[in-house]
Formats: sequence, C-alpha cells, structure tokens
Amino acid sequence: MRILILGAGGFIGSNLVEHLARSERTYDVVGVDVSAEKLEEVETGDHFRFHECDFNAPAAQAELLRADVVIDLVAYANPSVYVESPLDTFRLNFLQNLEIVEQCVSHRKRLIQYSTCEVYGRPTGPTYREDDSELVCGPVAKHRWIYASGKQLLERVIHAYGLEGRLEYSVIRPFNFIGPRFDYLVPAGNLGGPRVFAQFMSALLTGGPMFLVNGGGQHRSFTHIDDANRGLEAILHHPGARNQVFNVGNPDNDISIRELALTMIAIYMELTGEPVVSQLVDIDGEEFYGPGYEDHTRVPADITKLSNLGWAPRHDLRSSLRATMAHYVAAASPDLSLTAQA
Repeated sequence: MRILILGAGGFIGSNLVEHLARSERTYDVVGVDVSAEKLEEVETGDHFRFHECDFNAPAAQAELLRADVVIDLVAYANPSVYVESPLDTFRLNFLQNLEIVEQCVSHRKRLIQYSTCEVYGRPTGPTYREDDSELVCGPVAKHRWIYASGKQLLERVIHAYGLEGRLEYSVIRPFNFIGPRFDYLVPAGNLGGPRVFAQFMSALLTGGPMFLVNGGGQHRSFTHIDDANRGLEAILHHPGARNQVFNVGNPDNDISIRELALTMIAIYMELTGEPVVSQLVDIDGEEFYGPGYEDHTRVPADITKLSNLGWAPRHDLRSSLRATMAHYVAAASPDLSLTAQA
C-alpha cells in the first residue's frame, strides 16, 4: 500500500511514520511537510521518502498521483494561534485542506482526514458520539471557535462528496493525543503558546508557574499516540471504516486540568528524583490566551464505532503521561535519561 502523509513532520505525523515503519505490514510511505525536525530522531526504515515542501509543490503533487491513500494531518493545533491569527487558522485548516480534499476527489484517491474532537464544541450529553451528538460552538466574538468551525465545515464537505459517490474517506476525531515529540517547550512564565501538557512540562523543567486557565476545572481525556496509531491502522484496513467518522480516544483517561498538573508533578519527581518548585497559578482565559478565547470542559469520547473494528486502547493515563514526560526529561537532562526511561 502506497501512503502519502501530508504533515508528516509534526507530532502525529512523525509518530505515525515511525509506527508504520515498525508495522508487521509493509507500507511504502511518503511524507510531505515544510519541516522535518520531528522526523530527525525517527527510524523511518527503507520504505519511506520525505519531501520538505508544501502540498502545492510539484514533488507533493506527483506523490499524490502515485498514492493509494492520502492521510491529511495539515493543521494549526494551538489555541494561541486560533486567538492571535484566526484568519491564518481558517486559511490553513479549511481552505488549504479543502484543496487537498478536492485533489483527492479529482484523482479518485482515498482520503483519511484528521479532524478534531473540538468540532463537538460544548457538551450536550455524557459522551461525544460521532453520528448523534450536536455540534455546539460559541459566539462569533469568541473567535477561538474558528478552529472548530473550520474543521467542522471541512467534515461536512467531505461527507457531501461521499454522498455523491465521488470520494472514499474516513474522518478521525482525535482526543488529546500525547506522546514523544508532542508540541514544543516555552520559557518559564510564558502566556499562551502550546497545549496544556507542553505548558505544564515547560514549567516543570524551568521551575516556572503552572497556569490553570479559568481555575483548571475543565476535563480532558488523554490518548497515548501508540493507541492512536493502532486506531489509524484499524481504520486503514477494515472495510467497515469506509465513509465513516471515528472518535479516537480513551474515555478511561479523563481528568481535570488541575488534577493533570498534580499528577505531572508527582511523575516528574519520580523521574528525576528532584523536588518541584513550580507553583499552581489560577489565571483568566483571556489574560492567558488573549481576547476572543473561550474554554469549556470536554466530555469523553464514545469509542464504540472504532472498538467494533477490533481496536481498544491499551495505555492508561499515568503510563501515557510518564512515557511522554520521560521523553522530555531525557532530552532536557541527558544525565537523567536512564531514570526517565525506567
């Protein structure tokens, strides 16, 4: 199977490349991205090629024609960007991805589109269900929702092409994937920036404050990237996955942001043997991210559809956090790497 991964150099992409290279199945994988930084430490094997360019470059266009499956990971996934640059968020997450969708339609390529659990917006029930849950976003003035709205609209276009018989697709809605090479670190006390795990990890490594946006009562369910990649493979090969939307998450790993901070503090002390000097600091969401930000709690994913393909998550919350944190600790403090990997 020839697979083209767009956005191969990011967190999900680099881990997916690594996963496919280690698979019992043989894949010919081509990666396209504007940066290869996160791929530098990946063992890609003999069946991987990479083009450092954007989707419109001739090399990427040629690879699309040769591919059996296109996996689209192209996106901004950073709340600070949604607030600071809503139009850039819209252009990349919708307009650029729409172009990819239409190329797949034109060339009759199967598409696996990574969307987001944020399309669900505010909770309307105890879990998020792919085919039943209402999709409820906030007001226009809270332009943090432009990310969710753009992703949702893209899903609707993909679905419409499927109804017309012009596109074979699967849509994946990730629920807070974590693992090695997740996001980036920021200086102590930095406001805005990457997602919550990387914010807390930065604070632990630098001794800076662990900011709890709006008190940290919001809930998230974290998913180990290895479980996510096994989910992708199940979708890739099961005939029942065609023209369907799938939650990929672990509902058992549900935790509040405040509890997440406390758990990460405990794991950090286990990994390093050092006391933690970071303090928990409550902060308003708009003070942290800027005007136009809005936060909400998130209920767990209903994973029945993906489980029916023979998949189940294997990694609990603590082991997922520990593995991800160990990667950062080892990178930041090589002398602690043996402890971190224990």
